[in-house]
Amino acid sequence: MKRKFKAAKPVVASKNQTKFSRVTAFIVAVENYRMNALPVVDYAHADAEAFAEWVSTVYTDLADAPPTVTLLKDSDASLAALQSDLAYAIQTLQPEELFIFYYAGHGFHGAGGNRLSAYDTNRVNIAGTSLMMRDDLLEPLQASACQQALIFVDACAENFKGVVKSRDVISNLEADEVDEFLNENWYLGVFLSCSPGEKSFPSTDLKHGIWTHFLLEALNGRAPDALTRDRWLTDIGLRDYLRKEVPHYITYETTLKATQRPQAILNASGSFKIHHVKEEATEPLDASLSSIKLHNTSVYLEGVETGAIRSLEGFSTAKKHRVPTDLNDAAELWCRRLLDEQVAEYLQHIYDTSKRALTNGRRRVRKEYDLGIGDVHSDIFRYSIVAGQNPDDPAEFEIRRTFELREGWEAERDAIEEILDRNLDSLIISFSRLDESFEELVDRIEDISEASGGHAEDDSRTGSVSYSHDDTTFNFNIKKNQLEIWVRGMKDLELLDQVQQIQLGITNKSPMLAPPLDA
Repeated sequence: MKRKFKAAKPVVASKNQTKFSRVTAFIVAVENYRMNALPVVDYAHADAEAFAEWVSTVYTDLADAPPTVTLLKDSDASLAALQSDLAYAIQTLQPEELFIFYYAGHGFHGAGGNRLSAYDTNRVNIAGTSLMMRDDLLEPLQASACQQALIFVDACAENFKGVVKSRDVISNLEADEVDEFLNENWYLGVFLSCSPGEKSFPSTDLKHGIWTHFLLEALNGRAPDALTRDRWLTDIGLRDYLRKEVPHYITYETTLKATQRPQAILNASGSFKIHHVKEEATEPLDASLSSIKLHNTSVYLEGVETGAIRSLEGFSTAKKHRVPTDLNDAAELWCRRLLDEQVAEYLQHIYDTSKRALTNGRRRVRKEYDLGIGDVHSDIFRYSIVAGQNPDDPAEFEIRRTFELREGWEAERDAIEEILDRNLDSLIISFSRLDESFEELVDRIEDISEASGGHAEDDSRTGSVSYSHDDTTFNFNIKKNQLEIWVRGMKDLELLDQVQQIQLGITNKSPMLAPPLDA
């Protein structure tokens, strides 16, 4: 089940961040080209505007003056304007100043180096009508007084086709060119959205370039995995986070049959700090949620992956395979056979990681598996996986993963974080009964919504009542006897941590939730 992301407020940096004399940001987005010379770059404007907002928000208190932000879009980003304005911005940089460059558009390598397209780039003479990174950005930066620079480029390149929904033009942006400008006298971090030979894709769900979406999540402090324990975002943390999240999203949340592996070219005497993220004060939901009594029986994290049966590797029209049109035992068994190798391989990965990560794990971990169904379990957790036909769509397969923690798991938290693979995006509370009827629950949720804000919905056909408050959604399903909880952008233990801060009306103690009020 895919979850759509929504915009969230940026997190303000902490005051213990080192101050700069000035912060200068040069931001370029070319979404539409003059005379449609090049294909449209979907969401380039949204990318650049969100990036500009981050700079303005985070660095307002981290310099002697508000940050200087130059944002050029489309017709303002002609080649002459880019060259002139960028040259002036770099020439005036000071030694203690931070320079940030961001670009969203088409990029390529050719005619002497890496190039970025301008509004008036001509497809007949691309090399002569585009911005050259070496001449217009890297060499001027090296010659300037600036010693601290961050460069972010959401562009890529392969052979120009004109109809591909990606940010590419001709051939590969090459990292080797950037390496020439790395030395011990300054730090330079260059973050590129993909590796040579790959495309940089947008997402209609995210309303951003996929790479830029996750870049903004990290920069705004909404990606705990990218931060150090004391909440610093470093060059290494950002690099590793993007390398993990972008390919994962493309594999599990899109239908793209492609890879996009971000790369980073970094230089400093050691890992350098980008900025410090203040820990947000969490605002607990209205206490009346705890008055909805759940006679809970089990609690677990869950992640569901679905896709077209036709897309599976073993599906073959040559063998006269047909897509099922209804739910039945034969189709369920067939889906398990088609998914058997993939599921078995993944479960083995969980098993091997668990043995390695847990203290004395070889003696504590066991695995059971049989044709698309299996689990890995120990004294502190059970990881289960079930493959089959999607009960909501007979033409799709489903892979359902669940993870239940047992008493004492906190002592092995680091190991559990290593075991999990950021594909569990909801928390499920199963209950034997509710004290309220469906109608009473609807009234209760609507009262909470009126008192605390948020949005309430109900559907008597499915027996579901949902309540959304800020980034958190609660869905009570009376027919299934389940409460499902999502928190925007959070997965695995970070999701569990967030839910544990909410006092729910459970009646039985669980190692995965805050204890009942009367415990």
